[in-house]
Amino acid sequence: MGLSGALGPRGRLLLGLLVNLLSSICIVLLNKWIYVEIGFPNMSLTLLHFLSTGLGLSLCRSLNIFSPKSLRAAHVLPLALSFCGFVVFTNLSLQNNSIGTYQLAKALTTPVIIAIQTGCYKKTFSSKIKLTL
Repeated sequence: MGLSGALGPRGRLLLGLLVNLLSSICIVLLNKWIYVEIGFPNMSLTLLHFLSTGLGLSLCRSLNIFSPKSLRAAHVLPLALSFCGFVVFTNLSLQNNSIGTYQLAKALTTPVIIAIQTGCYKKTFSSKIKLTL
């Protein structure tokens, strides 16, 4: 029995959250160091992020962690372009701001999306969701 089997479902969840938190912090610090110390171009670093994501997804697919779905490109294109823009602009933010300002802007992304959906699309959210923000 491996570590994940010995932990149980709650332990695996906590371990996954901890690994996610620590890896996110390391990635942000490493990216900022690359911008400041090496002067790496933003678009090149963004390309490396996308390549890393693609390799990670390919690995997960080969390990049967998820099964891909087929969708028409027209349905996926707006989401894909939004995601690409999000990554480019967050990298620009990190390149030109302090880590604290970057983290604040990134943390405000979800509340702003909720506000846009509420204001522009009349979508409503439960009190539980609003309280988590």
